[in-house]
Amino acid sequence: MAPHARILFPPLELASCFAFAIVRDTRGRTLSRTDRLNYFPASPLVTLTVVLDDQIHMANTLCDFEALRLSDPRPRVFVSLPQPGPIVSWSPGAVRAVTIGFFPDAWRKMGGALDGTDLPRAIEAAADAFLSAEDVDAGWAGFCRLLAEVWKGDKTDMSLSQWNGGARLTDWVRHVLLQSAMSGPGRSVRAMERRLKRWTGHSKQALEFFAQVDHLHGLAHQAQNQTAAEIAYDGAYSDQAHMGRAVKRATGFSPVRLNKHIEHEEAFWCYRLLGERF
Repeated sequence: MAPHARILFPPLELASCFAFAIVRDTRGRTLSRTDRLNYFPASPLVTLTVVLDDQIHMANTLCDFEALRLSDPRPRVFVSLPQPGPIVSWSPGAVRAVTIGFFPDAWRKMGGALDGTDLPRAIEAAADAFLSAEDVDAGWAGFCRLLAEVWKGDKTDMSLSQWNGGARLTDWVRHVLLQSAMSGPGRSVRAMERRLKRWTGHSKQALEFFAQVDHLHGLAHQAQNQTAAEIAYDGAYSDQAHMGRAVKRATGFSPVRLNKHIEHEEAFWCYRLLGERF
């Protein structure tokens, strides 16, 4: 039996296209209905989800279980735009699904819109590899092969060139901020903001927020006998309360409450998988 949750990283040729993929497989597990909830933090990425078994109900904000249960299930293949706050999903039965997090500028370059959820034809064809494969690993190999063929051509005309890729959002944010300052006509703050919005769908302030929280993940994960106040200082927050507000904005929970959920609740498997701690 495959692990119930795992993370997949792109091959080198696709590292500048998407950050990672997460696989969720609850087949063969005995879970309560609340265990079948899935909590996710805010994210600047465009995500593509392929549902291989069962259904996914999703809300773009934290909500009570009944509201989520009564919502319409998502299609087998669906797109979620970047999320400024935390989201939650739920599956009524044993689910098997793959979610791939694309960098917004790469998504746009491949024909996707940042103000709608239509699926670009090339990415739709790659996603079909999961639906026709015998298992997730075979589907992943087919998906990467088909996507790489398209990305190789699109990459040569990237507005944001020289990005070698990586799973750290902090590195990607630094890249797009630098490119927005150096590329195109105009060097004013307004011109930079327009380029950022066109390339990524985000403002400079929003991107900096995501980068700072991503940096905080790493600091908290590696902390050795550090206090919360010390972690906040290392993370460039004005104080512990400032850090707490940022964590709550990104996840919907205070750092203390979130850490307890991560430690004890099945529904926070994604946080454990990504190694996020506060």
